[in-house]
Amino acid sequence: MAFRISAEDMLSNIHYLRERNIEMFNFLKDGTNRPFVFAWMPAVSIYFRDPDGHTLELICMLPDEPKPELDVMLWEDWEKMHGRDGIHFNSI
Repeated sequence: MAFRISAEDMLSNIHYLRERNIEMFNFLKDGTNRPFVFAWMPAVSIYFRDPDGHTLELICMLPDEPKPELDVMLWEDWEKMHGRDGIHFNSI
């Protein structure tokens, strides 16, 4: 199940999940808990499991033009590519 949220809510929810040691994972399941952007949409997404083990997704549509040639990339890298440098997940 996916929940569409704002970018601000994405950041606060990541912080909330981390504070409670709730394991998050991204689309690539690369062992990190950093959100990824689906560049063809574009939308940023992160996943976690509820107490019953169901996979839940938080997803936020981004205001930028789609870039399908980029596939999937870190949200931090997407933001830098668009001249925005406000997201640093190590500090959340």
